[in-house]
Amino acid sequence: MTTVEATVATIEAEGLDRFRYVIGDDHGNEMNALVLTCRDGVWTSFSTSERASVVTTSIRTYEDLSDALDDFLRLMRLRAEEHALMSRVRESNRIAREQSRDSDG
Repeated sequence: MTTVEATVATIEAEGLDRFRYVIGDDHGNEMNALVLTCRDGVWTSFSTSERASVVTTSIRTYEDLSDALDDFLRLMRLRAEEHALMSRVRESNRIAREQSRDSDG
């Protein structure tokens, strides 16, 4: 059974804490964060936008905290993979622009 403490320890150990996240109820002002909170007796995860509003298409619900934490950690890892992929794409685009400028001039 996964615990909040174990999940947070894994997030920190894997360096995922460089991405915003909230586990608990105080998420009202968090922008671009992954949130896990208990609403009406059901665990709910969702992402927040740059305006700290809930991205409705990201809402997931869980009956069991352990299942919610397992999925939350998976989503944090996906966020890191997406970030790494976008960094590679930006770098590739930067190199292509430089090569294009060099061949033009």
